[in-house]
Amino acid sequence: MFKKYLAELPDLETADEAVYTWNITNWKALEKKVHSETFQCGGHPWRILFFPYGNQSDHASFYLEHGYEEGQAPEGWASCVQFCLVLSNPNDTKIYMQQSAKHRFQADEGDWGFTRFIELRKLFSQPFTTEGRHLLEDNSATLTAFVRVVKDPTGVLWHNFVK
Repeated sequence: MFKKYLAELPDLETADEAVYTWNITNWKALEKKVHSETFQCGGHPWRILFFPYGNQSDHASFYLEHGYEEGQAPEGWASCVQFCLVLSNPNDTKIYMQQSAKHRFQADEGDWGFTRFIELRKLFSQPFTTEGRHLLEDNSATLTAFVRVVKDPTGVLWHNFVK
């Protein structure tokens, strides 16, 4: 998936890469907002922020988020990350939906991702494949995060200059 959905960045040096898999079970009983366990990449903690019934939308919402507790990120911390989130059928990984992005994460802008990852009706009531298979099966799915942290020698890579 790295090669397929995360294009090489020839002008940038990769600091670290990680793959994290989260088996989401009992989807329909989940709270409105859920976090995965944390995982490490580039020397920093990361996790997935998940809204099973949407973040003010009619879509399931997934975000990559730094895993620092409130106010615990190192002063001036930033990390430039290219990532891909893949939601797949837990019984057949060939049935999947993916979204990719790149973002400069900072202590005060700790998550980035997809409010409209996949429509809820496509998860719960419509088959995802022509063979009638669903992405969400047995009330479960698998979310895999492919994360690439890149070095930022200039200190302004992907900076939005808002502050």
